[in-house]
Amino acid sequence: MIPLPKWLDPEKPYLLGISGGRDSIALHHWLVENGFQKIIYCHLNHELREDESDDDERFLRQLLGADLMVGRVNVTEMAESKSLSLETAARDARHRFFQNCASQTGINHILLAHHADDQAETLLFNLLRGAAGLKGMKARQGLGALTFLRPFLEIRREAINQYLASFNHSFRDDSSNLEPFATRNRLRNEVIPLLSEIMKRDITTNILRASHHHRELEDAADIYLSAIEILDPQGRIHLPTLRSLPKALQKRSIHQFLSSHQIPNLTSAHIDQALTITNPDASP
Repeated sequence: MIPLPKWLDPEKPYLLGISGGRDSIALHHWLVENGFQKIIYCHLNHELREDESDDDERFLRQLLGADLMVGRVNVTEMAESKSLSLETAARDARHRFFQNCASQTGINHILLAHHADDQAETLLFNLLRGAAGLKGMKARQGLGALTFLRPFLEIRREAINQYLASFNHSFRDDSSNLEPFATRNRLRNEVIPLLSEIMKRDITTNILRASHHHRELEDAADIYLSAIEILDPQGRIHLPTLRSLPKALQKRSIHQFLSSHQIPNLTSAHIDQALTITNPDASP
């Protein structure tokens, strides 16, 4: 049984980002079974898999009918024209599509089907690229005018598979999830299984536990910092106050400040560089 989070209300309208794959189809059926009746489904055809992408769209049109909004973007062309990776181009295209769906419907809460195994992959990916902190996805995450909601974020992939199997729900398999060109695919299909084999344990559980511990420390730091007036009346960091803090809290303050200004893809190197600028005598 997959529990219903208290912050979801069956009486309210939501958008749902749906691909046709097992996770988003599971989320669709789970919402219906929990009495949600005001769902508008948003599907972006990335045109990455030729006939397969079109088959996904047809499958969803048959399943959802008039409640489905569809967009199309040639992500390969977009990536080439903007010198982006396919993953980044696809993410940017989805965000713009969700903005359009929200604008057309007046609904700005968007449900996504990310689960605990996706979270572990994200955490490992961010750790390996040098992200600032052991940062993962949030169950409720604001981005501009949109709020993304992930009710499955604490649910393991195996539980979702069992849910689908128990009700014999149909879904589409995305063959690109098996292709090694995407970093996330290699982490999911190669690296995490290899690490679990080497350690003789489920490392996904350990990654998630470490993330929870890190989040608790961040929350404690944020509570402490909220009692300090770190910004001046013009909204700038007050350097004497910043320099009076322990180095870990200086870094957290800088991270909060940059994040509040929508600086994307922050890494530890960015925070260290900013710390050096604000306090030239300090070492990272």
